[in-house]
Amino acid sequence: MTGERSDGELPMASGDDLAAFTEMYERSSAEILAYFYRRTWDPHVSADLVAETFAAAWLRRGTYRGREGAPVAWLFGIAKRELGRYRRQRRIEFRAVKRLRIQVPQLGNDSVERIEEMVDASAFRAELVAALRRLSASERDAVRLRVIDDRSFREVGDRLGCSEGAARVRVHRALRKLADTIEAPT
Repeated sequence: MTGERSDGELPMASGDDLAAFTEMYERSSAEILAYFYRRTWDPHVSADLVAETFAAAWLRRGTYRGREGAPVAWLFGIAKRELGRYRRQRRIEFRAVKRLRIQVPQLGNDSVERIEEMVDASAFRAELVAALRRLSASERDAVRLRVIDDRSFREVGDRLGCSEGAARVRVHRALRKLADTIEAPT
């Protein structure tokens, strides 16, 4: 095929054309990487999830039918599922690594800096800090305990002096406020 393909043509063309899939990857991977980085703050994990997303896209390329929205929306749907799978698996692996006292190798500084530069991490950090400041102190505490300290909802409730159900609601509402405040790709 001569000429440049539109974004919408790439997933369907990639069924029998590896170059089309490669072109889709090149056009979309930075945006997908930013999506993962903003949710994990881990460049290594983000890079792995991009690879998993495009591997799943390759396997599912025959299911793309040019639905409403650009193919990047289809890719973000796959990315969202991969992120959910990663988070479920991470909980299991984290417990095992902790129990076995295993040291996990890290990316080198050059790789981390390159990923942070690609996703404009410094701008996002500033946006996140500003959004966190807009939360009440109890909402910030709920998010810190649940997300950063990885506490159970029961522990969050105990520390905040409320029930487990109230802790769930507080964390959910605070995270929703953050999501609504921070401009992030969907």
